[in-house]
Amino acid sequence: MRKKLFIHGGSSLLSKYLIKKFSSEYDDFYIFCRNIEKAKQIIDFESYTKEKNFYFFSNDLNNLDETLKDIEKLPSDLGGIIWVTGSTGSPDQEFLDYKEAQKNINVNFTHAVLCLTNLTKKILLEKNSFICVITSVAGLRGRSKRLYYSAAKGGLINFISGLRQYYKDKLKIITVIPGYISTNSFTEKSPEFLITTPEKAADTIFNSIKRNKEIVYINFLWRYIMIIINLIPEKIFKKLNF
Repeated sequence: MRKKLFIHGGSSLLSKYLIKKFSSEYDDFYIFCRNIEKAKQIIDFESYTKEKNFYFFSNDLNNLDETLKDIEKLPSDLGGIIWVTGSTGSPDQEFLDYKEAQKNINVNFTHAVLCLTNLTKKILLEKNSFICVITSVAGLRGRSKRLYYSAAKGGLINFISGLRQYYKDKLKIITVIPGYISTNSFTEKSPEFLITTPEKAADTIFNSIKRNKEIVYINFLWRYIMIIINLIPEKIFKKLNF
């Protein structure tokens, strides 16, 4: 039986290297992306042998109804689901325009959660099947610079935790907390030791799934950074600007 993998966010460099890693085990790849031609170019799918099949879906997560219709077209025997899609948005605009804020919350939480719920109906419930969701360190504590993004990612992290509890040992569910990854949309100014390449990030994710890890920090330094940040009293934290 051919093994099938689903990825939402096919235009990301992280997706490129994840596909490269999983191509040793999976045969068919179902890829949702906003721009198919861009995703094909980034993934370089023509470099794979003819034994590998790629199915691309042009998809805008802001349009929930169309996304759910596309999910219904997927086969019901997926072996793995990887959710890469996310958008930091524009905090200043979002604070002034609720429609912009709504887009951020939808992409990073509401629509993501509803799509993941429907995707669970498309996966085989066996020991090697998995759902892997890329979240953000921003979701571990609210930040003014990422106001709606951090709130949405925090909700997503909690949803994944609940989903893991729901399926217990029937399905592997992995929360990835990446920190900074130098993908094609990366814009943060940060010390290099806090930034991970998408290739290294894909290696860490792949190996963590194999080792049955449930919470994965791409860069271990972020685990300790966030422990410290979460220990800061709110009266002090509100005066900080980062």
